Amino acid sequence: MSYTFEETPLWRRTLASRPNDPHAEQRQSLRFAYLQFRTVAEALAGEIAVALPMFTDHSIRHADALWDIASQLCGEDFPINPAEAFVLGGAFLLHDLGMGLAAYPGGLSELENDQNFDDLVATVKVRLQSIDPSVNGELIGQLAREEAIAELLRLRHAAQAERLVSTQFHTSGGEILYLLQDAALRQTFGELIGQIAYSHWWPVDQLRDLPQRRGAYTDHPGNWELNPLKIACVLRLADASQIDSRRAPVYTHAFRRPKGVSRDHWYFQERLTRPLVVADRFVYTSTRSFGRDEAAAWWLAFETIQTINQELRQVDALCADIGLPRFVVRSIAGADAPARLAEHIKTDGWKPIDARLRVGDAVQLVSSIGGEDLYGQRPDIAVRELIANASDASRARAAHEGGPLRAVTVRLSEENGAWWLSVEDQGIGMSPETMVTALTDFGHSHWRSSTTLSNFPGLLAKGFEPAGKFGIGFFAVFMAADEVQVRSLPLGEAPRSTHVLEFNNGVAGRPLLREATRAEWLSGPGTVVRARLKRDPRTLEGIFRTDSLRWSHTQCLHAELTNLCALAEVDIQAQGPDDPAPIRIVSAGDWREIPAAELFKRIYLQWEQNPLYQRVLEHYQNLFIDHATTLVGDNGDIVGRAMLSSGEEHILHSELNSYFTTWGWVYVGGLRSAPLRWSMGAFQGRPLTANRLTAFPMASPENFRNWAESQAKVARSSRWSTPGLLWVAADLVHGFGGIDHELPCADCGTRLLNRRGLKEWLLNREEILLISEAELLRIDQHAEKAGRRCLFFSTDGVEVRIPENALVVDIYPRWLFPEEIAKRPRDPKFAKVAANADLTDPRYWWYNNGSFGAIATVIDTIAESWGIEAGEVVKLLEACSLTNESDTRLELPTTDGRTFLVDAIRLRRSKGER
Repeated sequence: MSYTFEETPLWRRTLASRPNDPHAEQRQSLRFAYLQFRTVAEALAGEIAVALPMFTDHSIRHADALWDIASQLCGEDFPINPAEAFVLGGAFLLHDLGMGLAAYPGGLSELENDQNFDDLVATVKVRLQSIDPSVNGELIGQLAREEAIAELLRLRHAAQAERLVSTQFHTSGGEILYLLQDAALRQTFGELIGQIAYSHWWPVDQLRDLPQRRGAYTDHPGNWELNPLKIACVLRLADASQIDSRRAPVYTHAFRRPKGVSRDHWYFQERLTRPLVVADRFVYTSTRSFGRDEAAAWWLAFETIQTINQELRQVDALCADIGLPRFVVRSIAGADAPARLAEHIKTDGWKPIDARLRVGDAVQLVSSIGGEDLYGQRPDIAVRELIANASDASRARAAHEGGPLRAVTVRLSEENGAWWLSVEDQGIGMSPETMVTALTDFGHSHWRSSTTLSNFPGLLAKGFEPAGKFGIGFFAVFMAADEVQVRSLPLGEAPRSTHVLEFNNGVAGRPLLREATRAEWLSGPGTVVRARLKRDPRTLEGIFRTDSLRWSHTQCLHAELTNLCALAEVDIQAQGPDDPAPIRIVSAGDWREIPAAELFKRIYLQWEQNPLYQRVLEHYQNLFIDHATTLVGDNGDIVGRAMLSSGEEHILHSELNSYFTTWGWVYVGGLRSAPLRWSMGAFQGRPLTANRLTAFPMASPENFRNWAESQAKVARSSRWSTPGLLWVAADLVHGFGGIDHELPCADCGTRLLNRRGLKEWLLNREEILLISEAELLRIDQHAEKAGRRCLFFSTDGVEVRIPENALVVDIYPRWLFPEEIAKRPRDPKFAKVAANADLTDPRYWWYNNGSFGAIATVIDTIAESWGIEAGEVVKLLEACSLTNESDTRLELPTTDGRTFLVDAIRLRRSKGER
């Protein structure tokens, strides 16, 4: 097998085979050792993406590409012999391997014991808390630890690379494995390879610490002596210069979807071609131009190229000073001026000026974190955020005055070929000063500002809780619009005090604040945000995210607002191009009283659905009417109307289920925020993230438990129930902390067993096998057959027989609460033993997964039947699984006479307890 690096000039003239070679044996020995070294290093390099998925490619492809870049840097006449090439190649392989957690024999604990770890965690915590003080402290701690580990991997990777040649790894059979397996070459070159790999992280001046001459290996020709400093310079420049698309493959980018600065690194590198060598300079070119909205990535490319250019110049000066061979490439075209770099890495529609004059970080922060990086490619979010701000303003006025809630009006119109969206409220309005701080200071939430609290004392004490908490929602409008105008009149002021804040070039330009003309005056307090949309709203990239022409713009607007504002806390009015006047779409808070069928349509029935999907929804609507119950908050108010749903309900024809995944919707401030799996319906919720794309219902775990148990009763008595539904219903009820002993907790192969049935089944049984339901495919038996039971199949579709002493159990129950809301139940009696136990140890499983849900019911029932404590039953559990040492999996007979192996847990009653 050949590799691309074997075609590079540097490889061909050093380690490749050649005719009539007097040193063929020594060259072949180095070549074979390097290829073996590369094979082992490839596996370790693959682990880097696991630890640091947002970084550009640091796999073996990067090491291979360095041979090519080094060939360009060195040219054909650069003196380098096979021994030096072997050491250089080894450094190519090693230099980044320390960025993977697998490169540390001590694993995660080795990093956590680093003296800098606690400082890094503390620093990250302060930053995260300043971004969102409301986030759970434990979650912040977890995120801070993850970020600190990533930073430590980056900071330590070069030093760790130095140790890796001599580090012992172990195979599954216990054999010692070295990256460089040739013992003689490892002893001769290993330490030097590690030191040179480490040196790529040193300042250039520190390279002088490396020797310039080292004698040849005794088995090599005498003129194969080494110059470690020269080799280190090659590694350093090649690694710095390799920033082309090989570092950011398009397909990898598509899967990882990096964010923020990482995204810009990927973005510019995936466009750069292999550099050209023109005279003594590298010339980087791009496959396509960078548009105005891609300026940040271009500037990052410029700054990176400036850094590489500095490296080239510093290394060239070092080589000239101490008499080392100089490299063919000594600088980079365009690195000294943005305009000159733009001659090679093109821009489209804009001209880069001196970096010292650009707004820079502030603009990038607003455009990325306030837009797609935070919300994804969701232009419809812009509408949600504008309505959320308008709703907050209306509710704030009602709370301040004690008066009625005033409507929010959304208008859509076409003017001179452009589509304009406006969102209007009759809230508290904003003074010119408040407009500037609230709408131009990214991250400033004016609802809790000293100015707002001073102007509206007692507002928060009266129970006003804004949906917008983070001061970022307004900037989402620039995902959908390129020109925005905000008119506002503060409460208590005359119409002539109306002011206008204009953003004529998105966030990139300087907004203009001015007094409103008489035609622009508002008749009463409030705010009007008017935005020119970038695209026709009735396109896949528009705010309706559909290109269907079957519905008009007006119909799309009405349907979109109906779904989006289903739980609105203020009246929502809409006026489309075909509406002579605004039409009320949603009445404030009416979702609590309207019929279940109407609420279901408001949430789910959209304007654009295929007929089959529509058919499934219509039957789920009937199910919703029968099953939905109310979820109440701590104060007794209704905060949800919903049902638990597995997606396995028997609706019309069971084969239709595959066309629909069930989910409920959580609404923050009355506006749709995030899905909630395993449910159908609507919940009032609180945001878990600043973008409000993750949220959870506003109910305590105890209230959720009560609701889940009410759903259990509904499921047991429902005309829609099937064995599969009852099975999954038990899992979902337990997942929300509920308990219902009438729901099934196990299946013995012939019938579902609830707690009472399980007690009967356990009589006189001394040995029990617990089979994970996840190991099998479960299908409801056809209705015309007698009994209510499930059939179980192997993964290849053959029916299996459940042994007479076995139970199929949900061994890995779902916990449906986010950890920041309610932590997953764990048995504290097994915390210490689980911490030290093997992953296959049943006690480890019990601590992490088994101490709640249907499986907990099974264990408790067994304990009761055998007259012992549940903890004692856990100690009797024995794993039947595949390990490195043995295969003790359970053999299940199949209907075609074969067997199917599954993981299971064996439980034998001890003699002293019989």
